[in-house]
Amino acid sequence: ILSLFEKNDVVILCERDHREMAQYKLMLELIGDPYFVNEVGVVFAEVGGQNLNPALNAFLQNEDLSEKEVDRQVLDFQRNCIFPLWEKPNFSTLIKGVYRINKNLTPGKKVKVYPTDILYVEGEPTADKVEGEIKNMMVRDSLIANYIVDRYSAMKKENPKSKALVIMNYRHAYRYDMASGDGKKTANVGRFLFDAYPERVANVLINCYNNAEKFGAISDGKWDAAFQLTKLENAGFSFSHSPFGDDYFESWPAKNNFTYKDVFTGFAFYMPIEKFEMGMGVPHLMEDGFYDEYVKRNALYYEVLYKMLNVSQPIPALSKEKVMLLNETRVSKLHTLDQVKTSIEQWLK
Repeated sequence: ILSLFEKNDVVILCERDHREMAQYKLMLELIGDPYFVNEVGVVFAEVGGQNLNPALNAFLQNEDLSEKEVDRQVLDFQRNCIFPLWEKPNFSTLIKGVYRINKNLTPGKKVKVYPTDILYVEGEPTADKVEGEIKNMMVRDSLIANYIVDRYSAMKKENPKSKALVIMNYRHAYRYDMASGDGKKTANVGRFLFDAYPERVANVLINCYNNAEKFGAISDGKWDAAFQLTKLENAGFSFSHSPFGDDYFESWPAKNNFTYKDVFTGFAFYMPIEKFEMGMGVPHLMEDGFYDEYVKRNALYYEVLYKMLNVSQPIPALSKEKVMLLNETRVSKLHTLDQVKTSIEQWLK
């Protein structure tokens, strides 16, 4: 992944399931690498609203905070990164990990993180603000991409050697727009970036399950079987001139005519699926009165959404017992792990 920066200005990582935590060990290892610190130093992340800037980077640059204050600020960013709530721990894991990396770096070398999403409400929530958020969802990828292009182009003007890592989930990292299943094209952040910086962008698929087959294994388990057979748990390579790259690109919900090498520059295999850590919840998330705040946010969101859709039905009830489970990070295995193992084992008989 790091070697791709030698010939490219922007490298996109295709984050697997937002909930999967093991991949963030890989990402933070990359971000903390001396080459990344010295030659790149900038991360654009899908998760987290654009409204968190510049406060987030002021936090990331501040090396004088106590551990207690770090935890307090990370929790505050988590609670406000997406409206009405982002309950997955990947965002807080990323920013807290970058803070720890930065604490050992000189001021001029500290890594910057720019959340890019538009799914937020700034300031006091109102019906008009929530309606604006929902309308933005219709053109979400273009708004995310425009934000990245504007920020990155400004960086390039100041320093022509500027480079950036972009973390996008699923289809947002694709090189091409994919059919949405209803005959329309779904615009992807990746495509916008490839168009904006021709020949200067690369994208990397991190091993995951197959969305097209309801959380099954990629290529019916053949890929995972190959890594299991060779006992490799940490490897990366270009899809070009690789048999992996020639396989049909499986994408939910519609079929396409692409191979993996058409859609992605390269592949990173990091930990087999049985070692995936599916996380939900963030320590103390619903404490300090935030549960009541979340209930109000949730009610306002669905009230506005149903009005826009001209739907008359009750606002979904929140189970306090289930919501309070989000006060800690609960880690589990992928729920279709048995199905995945069966598809892998057929190649190893």
